[in-house]
Amino acid sequence: MNSDFETQIKILSLAKCLRGFGVVDLKQLLSITSKALWKKGEDAFLEGDSGRDMFIICAGKISIWRINGGNRLELAILLAGESFGEMGLVDVGKRSAGAQAMEDTLALRIRYERLHEVPNAASILYRNIAKELASRLIHANDIIVFQAQHGETTSPPTENKGADNNGTTN
Repeated sequence: MNSDFETQIKILSLAKCLRGFGVVDLKQLLSITSKALWKKGEDAFLEGDSGRDMFIICAGKISIWRINGGNRLELAILLAGESFGEMGLVDVGKRSAGAQAMEDTLALRIRYERLHEVPNAASILYRNIAKELASRLIHANDIIVFQAQHGETTSPPTENKGADNNGTTN
């Protein structure tokens, strides 16, 4: 096995969205994926774009952002093993945020249109996405409550209650 492939498999084994996947399900999911590459500074997608693809970062770094007052407001920085664009698999609406490569980035692309080809893997993936989105919602609710109590310009203190670098809980 070549070292690049081994590295990618190790990264995928750490990805939250792939927790609970057996070898067969992981192979099936990988059979429907494609590669996505972005150069540093290139947008993976823009806030408001339509898109049904989800991405799992294999190498590189992605900034998730929204427009606020005409400027990009960074919401999160994602690293290898993390995913983005999950809402595109769940909702037909527009992208709620943009994603930009902070360095040359390689990701696996999962297309909504192909997920029906691997129903068992899709079921596990959707379950994991639901858990991650619920965790993000809890975090967002905590921020809203904190800001209501302490003023809108104050950020809540960061706690190490199992939070990863995105502020989501494990």
